Amino acid sequence: MVSELRGAVLLFVAFVFFLIIIGMLVLGSVMRPGRWSERPRVAA
Repeated sequence: MVSELRGAVLLFVAFVFFLIIIGMLVLGSVMRPGRWSERPRVAA
């Protein structure tokens, strides 16, 4: 019982950290859109 609860809490904490990291990456790309315009664009 205790080990199952400990495993569930550990899994939940890992999932929360994963969501925080993904959120930071998304916010970093949204807050600095200028770095995407530095890429060379292919002329059609």
